[in-house]
Amino acid sequence: MNIIILGDKFQKRMKSKGCVGLFKSGNDYLIIKQYKMLKKIFPKAKIIYVYGFEHKKLLIALDEYPEIKQDIELVYNPDYDLYNYGASLHLVREYLNDDVIIMFGDAIIDKSLFVKFDLKQKTSQIIINNQSNNKLGCVVNQLKIENIFYDLDNRIEEIYLLCKQDAMILINFLNSKSQAIKNMFIFEIINKLIDMQVNIKHQITRTKRKNVI
Repeated sequence: MNIIILGDKFQKRMKSKGCVGLFKSGNDYLIIKQYKMLKKIFPKAKIIYVYGFEHKKLLIALDEYPEIKQDIELVYNPDYDLYNYGASLHLVREYLNDDVIIMFGDAIIDKSLFVKFDLKQKTSQIIINNQSNNKLGCVVNQLKIENIFYDLDNRIEEIYLLCKQDAMILINFLNSKSQAIKNMFIFEIINKLIDMQVNIKHQITRTKRKNVI
């Protein structure tokens, strides 16, 4: 399994706080906390981290954790301020060759979220969590996700599990020459996969979510 963390952009109205990977969560930088938690849950997974905004500060901070820095595949996005997350994902499309989790650099995660994924199903999945403060929700019909958009019922976590077969479909989509892909949000890309008959199931949790700031 591969885990792609998109941490290359600054959050709206929070540019002055720096890159998301260096937000503090407890006593750790957020990137370190994410790494430690993911390795506990998926010890054999390869973690790919896309970085961009204030990249020099991030690399200097990671020098304090040489073993972790060596174990993370760091991918620099020089165009982090020009395009949306579609461009970020395009940079790491080679890692979509296996089961993959796609998530974001500002996510505070805990084990209770990830254990909801049923890896034995060999299907793509998202997590519905109505305790989340995320504004994205989804439409569910006959146990399948039909659409993801803002202010829908069934609020979701922005953590997407794609099985290998569906991840390969995503590679083909990202390799298309459409310039519009660069400016797409990840949920819009997931919606495109649904339009291409990719079956995405849902898991349900009621984990109360914490804000990073």
